[in-house]
Amino acid sequence: MSGHREFSGPTAGDIANLLRPHAEALGRMIFPASVMAAGFLCIGSLHGEPGDSLKIQTRGPKRGTWADYATSDSDPNGKGDMLKLLQLTIGGGDMKKAIEEAKRYLNLDSMDPRALERMQLAARKAQERQERQKASEDEGKRRNAEGLWHSAAPLTPGMPPVLYLAGRGILFGADSPLKRPPGSIRYHHAVTHKESGQKLPAMATCFIGADKQIKGVHLTFLEYTAGGGWVKIPDMVIEGKRTKVSKKIWGPTYWGAHLPLWKGGQNCPLADIRAGTAVEGSEGIEDGLSYAMANPQARVIAGGTLGNLGQMILPPQAGDFNFLAQNDTDPKPIEAFEAAMLKQQAQAKHQRSDRRIGARRPPQQYKDWNDWLQGKSR
Repeated sequence: MSGHREFSGPTAGDIANLLRPHAEALGRMIFPASVMAAGFLCIGSLHGEPGDSLKIQTRGPKRGTWADYATSDSDPNGKGDMLKLLQLTIGGGDMKKAIEEAKRYLNLDSMDPRALERMQLAARKAQERQERQKASEDEGKRRNAEGLWHSAAPLTPGMPPVLYLAGRGILFGADSPLKRPPGSIRYHHAVTHKESGQKLPAMATCFIGADKQIKGVHLTFLEYTAGGGWVKIPDMVIEGKRTKVSKKIWGPTYWGAHLPLWKGGQNCPLADIRAGTAVEGSEGIEDGLSYAMANPQARVIAGGTLGNLGQMILPPQAGDFNFLAQNDTDPKPIEAFEAAMLKQQAQAKHQRSDRRIGARRPPQQYKDWNDWLQGKSR
């Protein structure tokens, strides 16, 4: 009987790991028009036209992964590893063809089984090292984001975020349904804004995870205008494209966490709400607080992005979850919203909860809940 264990050949995961060191070369083979920029191999999209929306990581702990930043967070074909990239390009959507192409590229079928096994083991160890490195880097960035939030000031009357929200019809005080600003929202007078290269005032709202830990910070950059008071900074033209630059998220571990906006009738963290408590979830802060203005007893949270709204982890005892949806007409956000609902339904099933997942929309003449609050019909 042989002293060697039986070797059954590489799995799809093994092949994806083996492709990681070849990310740049393989990417150039798939996309001849691609160009290198800051450690990324860039191309316009999966179709291969020139551009930089699709970026392939060629070094560091994420080497061998890619993302198309022109797609929504919920698009299943918007990111992945190099094997998935082969599937969506050369493989024509067929994973079997992608695996065959990867084997040819790596010469796996002609390789000695023992040499292949050694290569697989080395690739797995390298991946484990990269995952440990990434986890360490992510924790460092999370701590930086937490530090930023703690260095910001709790809101008091007259602060820029309070005045900005007031300009959106969201009021705090004795005469408002919302008696005081949420403790999750703070004001930082000078946060580095990458696109402008300046330090700008910002509304800083913390993401809270299921473990009650701060996972990241949502930033809304503000400016004072003579005619309109405190408003979001305007869009910028970057490389010929009009780009929204007023909102950013610091911290790579915010995925699945939530922005606590309004506690309603229970002054406790989301994780500690009473069994059966309904939760209302918006994509943005302004929509969530607008709903709370009309429903101050509601428990309201936000995701920061539509993709994260679908991924937010609710406590198992939570009751029905309602998306505070917008009346979109663009197919992309509609598809992203539907995907987010499916993910929340899957979470409820996984938690063995009878939680119903629904949607609340303002009347059709209003695009979103904040327009509804302000009476701004389309």
